[in-house]
Amino acid sequence: MKSFWPTIFLLLLLGKAGTQNPINWDSLFNAGAYATILEQTGLLLASDSNNTEIKSIVARAAFSGNRYSLAKKYATMLEAQGIDTTKQRQILMKIYEAEQNYPLAVKYGQKLRNTFPDQGYYPRKLAEYHLASGYATEALNLYRAAYQTESEDLANVIAYADQLSRQSLHQLADSIVTLALQFEAENLQLHGMAAKIKMALKQYNEALRHFKIIEAQSVLNPWQYKNAGYAYFMVDSLQKARIYLERSLQNESSPELNFYYLALVHTSLFNPEEAKGYFNKAIEAGISGHIKTYLHHLAGFDAREEQYADAMEKLELSYRLFHDAESLFYLGAYAESRYKNKHKAIAYYEKYLKACEDLQCAQEDVAKKRLEVLKEYEFMKSKSQ
Repeated sequence: MKSFWPTIFLLLLLGKAGTQNPINWDSLFNAGAYATILEQTGLLLASDSNNTEIKSIVARAAFSGNRYSLAKKYATMLEAQGIDTTKQRQILMKIYEAEQNYPLAVKYGQKLRNTFPDQGYYPRKLAEYHLASGYATEALNLYRAAYQTESEDLANVIAYADQLSRQSLHQLADSIVTLALQFEAENLQLHGMAAKIKMALKQYNEALRHFKIIEAQSVLNPWQYKNAGYAYFMVDSLQKARIYLERSLQNESSPELNFYYLALVHTSLFNPEEAKGYFNKAIEAGISGHIKTYLHHLAGFDAREEQYADAMEKLELSYRLFHDAESLFYLGAYAESRYKNKHKAIAYYEKYLKACEDLQCAQEDVAKKRLEVLKEYEFMKSKSQ
């Protein structure tokens, strides 16, 4: 019975149109009767294939009914006939956006921007297309233009601030969001962007202030739980850090950093077994270059327990995977403790210094001093034999 009365309405409407008046297209559009519109326009075009008004209705109905190929066919047909309306441009821009044909989406978006110069929507859409095409600088300029055109539009504020932050212009992004919050103090989306920027600026207490405002009115999403947990860790509120990071795992599809932060928290809480467990989970979930960091931490646990062979095994794996000079330095340090003969330690330190010739390595001075000491030790040992 749910579909009975709308059907009767459409039949009566069409019956009335066929006997007395032209079809009331607006009523059909308002009723969402796109299939009926296409059926009726098809009949009309069969008798008059050059009727541009009907072709325009076909393009609009096909687009509204998600029949993009048909909509594009008639919209481009009209354009070829010299008819170029705002509605056609909007239809074609959206269709080419859906097809990820960004150059053509830009073509129609630019026309619409010229038609509506006082709207920030079209430069923002153009920014999205440029960004998707890999033109980050052009995208930033367009996001700025959208913001300058309609700075009161929160979509422009958030899009511009987000792009500024992505390009490491965090201070400018922060000033824009701070200004917007003066007028929209309760807007949770703005607080979410503010928290993201404060995290990038390493202003952890300020980030937590925004997270608390969001949490007071809503539920934090996994990213917010993770970053709130890390912020609590950075301000030495370790138990809260643990709680938030554990919550962040509930709906997290890529938990590598969550595990890593939990490992750091448990390290600071002097829970070595829990910390090692989370470092290993981070390695299992790992898809980033941070894995060498996890291996170094695990090697450090082994070294503190004087299990130097296990520590060196992890560092050797790190070096095989990433060719990181830091692994060579710690291999040298642990080899000093593991072997009475210092030749291996010397070899690792020398390899480390060679690897650092084209790099800026933090432990170069220490490695050089250790080499002097070990070579002197080996020399004195050989003299005494």
